[in-house]
Amino acid sequence: MEHSFLSSTSRQAMGPVTDSEIMNTLRSKFPGAKIINVEDTSGGCGAMFNVSIETSEFKGLTIMKQHRLVYDVLKDQIKNIHGLHLETRAPK
Repeated sequence: MEHSFLSSTSRQAMGPVTDSEIMNTLRSKFPGAKIINVEDTSGGCGAMFNVSIETSEFKGLTIMKQHRLVYDVLKDQIKNIHGLHLETRAPK
């Protein structure tokens, strides 16, 4: 599945990153995910987020590789936020 991402210049012109933007990006990349939770922990200004994902796509991958997949998917949003806390896991 191919995804198009906005350039960081276009991204900045749109305003702060939102939890729904991150959620939509993750749902498009991990459509079979059992759990995707995104919480803006910066009080709504889009600077810090907690993200939790449980998907079978992480099965057999180390935590580092799971996180790398998420970072790659969110690369444009990450350029515009200060912090991202990830919890990733494969279903048991």
